[in-house]
Amino acid sequence: MAHLVYTKTGSVCLTDQNVDLRRVIQHDILELKAYIAFSHGYPEVIVKNTYAWEIVINAAQYLKTEPIEKCMCTDKEYLGVLVGLIDARASLFRRDIKETASKNIAGYFHLSPNCSAILECLLLDHLYIFLQIFDVQGLPSPVRRKPYQADPIFIILFEMFFKNMKSIGSQFPQWFFDIAKNKAQCPKIPISMLAIVCTAICTALLAKKNKSGEEFKFTGNQFCNNYNYHISTYMRKSNTPGGYAQDVSLTFLDIDGMDDE
Repeated sequence: MAHLVYTKTGSVCLTDQNVDLRRVIQHDILELKAYIAFSHGYPEVIVKNTYAWEIVINAAQYLKTEPIEKCMCTDKEYLGVLVGLIDARASLFRRDIKETASKNIAGYFHLSPNCSAILECLLLDHLYIFLQIFDVQGLPSPVRRKPYQADPIFIILFEMFFKNMKSIGSQFPQWFFDIAKNKAQCPKIPISMLAIVCTAICTALLAKKNKSGEEFKFTGNQFCNNYNYHISTYMRKSNTPGGYAQDVSLTFLDIDGMDDE
């Protein structure tokens, strides 16, 4: 049950493993994606490794796979391989968010092959987070009283976190109990979720500006400062004491469905 299957090159592939080990790894990947969405998109290395170890061990305990749990506790190399495998999937999840952002910003921001002036305006002081009004020359002007209300933010949130029952938001409805209990007032999402989406939008705009295309990565920690900027800016602008974005209108959420869950 606990045996790892390696490829000829010495790597570990999820699909090569036995059923029990695949279940544990798939559970790990889901929990790590949830950590990115609900807790922190770019945790420090020590925090990330510690939490990843906890996820892997907790998954083995939750799924009652004692031989796998025993190997994790007695063989650090075995545990490290599994942590590395799920960490790679976390990087792919961030990449997917960036690609979704890339597909959904062009129309709203009026991006064309020759749009350097628009990109300069949007990237200056992170103005892409605002609703935009475009003048006769096609240049954007932010509606500053409405930060974090730009249409692409909501589209990407929906596409990445709420589109279907396999989405992270749908898999973890307990995070949204405040919404289900308070339908007439302000729905809440984790600020971390909002920040990773805004960071992805910034990344997509930078890629467009630098004409970098697909090779402009969003998988490492090079965008951690941008992510932290959105965390601190939102909390400062909204005077939010907790970790939830309270003025983001998520009309696409099936609150009744979450209640049923």
